[in-house]
Amino acid sequence: MCGIAAFFQPGQPFSPDLIDAVDRDLFHRGPDSGGHLSEPGRALIFRRLAIQDPQARADQPMTDPTGDVTLIFNGEIYNFPALRDDLEQRGYAFRTTGDTEVILNGYLCWGDGLLDRLEGMFALVLVDRRKNIALIARDPLGIKPLYLLRRGTLTAVASEARPLHRFQRAEADPAAISELLTFGWAAGRISNYRGIERLPGGTLLTVDLSDGSVTERRYCDPLETLEADATVTAEEAEDAFARSLEAHLISDVGYSLQLSGGVDSSLVAALAAGLEDRRLKSFSIGLEGHAYDETPYQTMVAERYGLQHEVTPLSVDEYCEALPTAIRHMEGPTPHGGCTTLMMLCRRIQKETKVVLTGEGADEFFGGYLRYGVWRKTAQQERLAGLIPSWLSPPVWPFKGINRLRGLDAAAYGAVYHDFGALNALFPDLVPEPGLRERVSGRFADFRDRLFAVDQTAYLESLLVRQDKMSMAASVEARVPFTHLPLARVLNRLPHDLRAPGGETKPVLKRIAEKYLPTDLTRRRKIGLWLPYHEWYRDRDRLGRYLDMVTAPDSRLASFGDRTRLSGFVEKTLQGDRSAGLILQRLAELELWLRSVDQEAAPMSEAA
Repeated sequence: MCGIAAFFQPGQPFSPDLIDAVDRDLFHRGPDSGGHLSEPGRALIFRRLAIQDPQARADQPMTDPTGDVTLIFNGEIYNFPALRDDLEQRGYAFRTTGDTEVILNGYLCWGDGLLDRLEGMFALVLVDRRKNIALIARDPLGIKPLYLLRRGTLTAVASEARPLHRFQRAEADPAAISELLTFGWAAGRISNYRGIERLPGGTLLTVDLSDGSVTERRYCDPLETLEADATVTAEEAEDAFARSLEAHLISDVGYSLQLSGGVDSSLVAALAAGLEDRRLKSFSIGLEGHAYDETPYQTMVAERYGLQHEVTPLSVDEYCEALPTAIRHMEGPTPHGGCTTLMMLCRRIQKETKVVLTGEGADEFFGGYLRYGVWRKTAQQERLAGLIPSWLSPPVWPFKGINRLRGLDAAAYGAVYHDFGALNALFPDLVPEPGLRERVSGRFADFRDRLFAVDQTAYLESLLVRQDKMSMAASVEARVPFTHLPLARVLNRLPHDLRAPGGETKPVLKRIAEKYLPTDLTRRRKIGLWLPYHEWYRDRDRLGRYLDMVTAPDSRLASFGDRTRLSGFVEKTLQGDRSAGLILQRLAELELWLRSVDQEAAPMSEAA
């Protein structure tokens, strides 16, 4: 796991000062070593967190012995031993024992067809001097982020947006703010910053180094695997997950477990413990004495599988102090409540190990959210919203649910549980336009497929970027064995009535988990790293002070709406319940992020 950046512009020399500044921007992603390549028209910058073959011989940029091809790569390729065996049989020699050189030789053997063979998480840049091109690619499921800036003949990419601010001043994108207010995450190519985009997962860019022109193609679309097959069984799903987990254990520096107390991470812990002779270490966050505390379930799993478990207690003061740092590393508001706590937890994990396994992705592939339990009701509300005129729908239940979805794609809004209509009224110029969520939903007829399509693109990426940025803020690699393309190919073919029958959420995963975990854990209500924001934001000396910024005279967010109405809305929402806390969190974090944008480094004159 590392940090990468690459700049291409014909005839343009990139200065040592620029390269050094970008190296500093990415240092937290790879404190073990760094390297760069600077040639006329191109620059590659790399920071390394050494996991596979941690010796210096595996440092990057890595160039083949002929000097024809140079690679920088962030991620892990879990099937690299099999690919290496294949390449050795074809006559390729290796100087290292890790996955980077496998990618390098794999490209020399198969060209960009290599991408179809890689199983893992990655963002990579290859410079091919024979063809005078550069290839830029991101893994199919979008586990590893990659940001893109194109301006004239300049093409610049980086693991984070911050290095790209070296070329142009950071500026918040209003299209992003619209989605952040409603969904908490700007989906698809929207990066939060004007002029910068995220390269979609499964995408390959080819840069012609002679003239700077760029071509793009989608080499893999995981949603093409979303096709229910009545012959696929829960046993096949279990076998596929077991294979995925075993592949994710490969590491030359060991690994630990992130244990939330939920079914997903607990199952990862149970299966991993069965594959190891050593006693595994696990880490968690605790909210001692609070209703949202999951420590008893973490302890239940740790004792059953002999884990060396450590709980890091969380206080509101620690959370309050860490929040601005988390937002800076997220390069936007945190999309989910657990972001800041994950960063704090990874700071503790980093003292013990560089690698941690998580349960991210299980809900998006097994159907673990409330929306999968009530999908029939939501689908019916969507149909009725298209049939019943608004003048026949009074603002009372059951018509409220129908009116809420009027004119909207119900699957696209399935993950929105707060009153987004109230926010739209406050910021009428920031109502989201139909985007990625609606496009992927529109590809499918069955409502459950539509939910899975939205979750496996927009919602899952928000969780994956959260894991990446919060763990890498502490120089820790987070692995996600539930988010693996070979596994997705099986799970997305499960019959609808087996995977998402309605009523129960993720029944297939729970059936698997019950072989390893007590039913008290597998059948309990999902909490999901929820924090008591509705309590914390009422304290003006702690989180409440960030909320005060929203209504202050110099409020950045208020400039997008009616300042007086916004102040009244905040005061009214402060008196609300748990769901109101989500809205308060969203407003406060948007304000913090907008203020942080003003503090980004100015562009460097040579780069600009």
